[in-house]
Amino acid sequence: MRAESGLAEEDFMRWLMAAAALALVAACDGSNVSVDGVDVGEPGGYTIEIRASEAEQTYLITTPEGQTVGARAAEGASALMDQPRAQALAAEPPPRSSEEVPEIMSLRVPGFEMTIGGTEDDANGENGQVAMRIGGGRQNIVVNADEGGPGEADDRAYVRITGADADAVREFIAEADEISPSVQAQMLAELGLE
Repeated sequence: MRAESGLAEEDFMRWLMAAAALALVAACDGSNVSVDGVDVGEPGGYTIEIRASEAEQTYLITTPEGQTVGARAAEGASALMDQPRAQALAAEPPPRSSEEVPEIMSLRVPGFEMTIGGTEDDANGENGQVAMRIGGGRQNIVVNADEGGPGEADDRAYVRITGADADAVREFIAEADEISPSVQAQMLAELGLE
């Protein structure tokens, strides 16, 4: 992802590395993990899901009761999704890469798993994949990033955070820069978090 899509590649990689470091600490001492202010230490809490591509970003929040509220942002505009569509999208499995690349590195410790895939002849890093899972049970962070090949049209990222509390959801929505303030307010109202 490049800066034009609202997700700078360098920032995304820094976020991944910060999440990896936090996960290693949490795996060792059993403490709660917080990524960008989202605490994943509350069992049965909210689920936050982001599906991003070059063309659009989709934000889904599922309440502990199972209600899903979603918003889409594309080309500088954003809108609240209708509830049945948001619910259906939340039920879909995470997007998968159309082309699997060989695993070149993996790290697995209790509560943390990360794999990086790519081809060694692609020194530019234009066809790589990162998959990361932090936590266990109801408290999880799942990150899948796919640099699909040359250009940005097929780049995708998927993030799913489970076990977030209401304050973390409010903060997450407030910091979702791609979503307009009016759509942010609509999301909070739909969730009963205004």
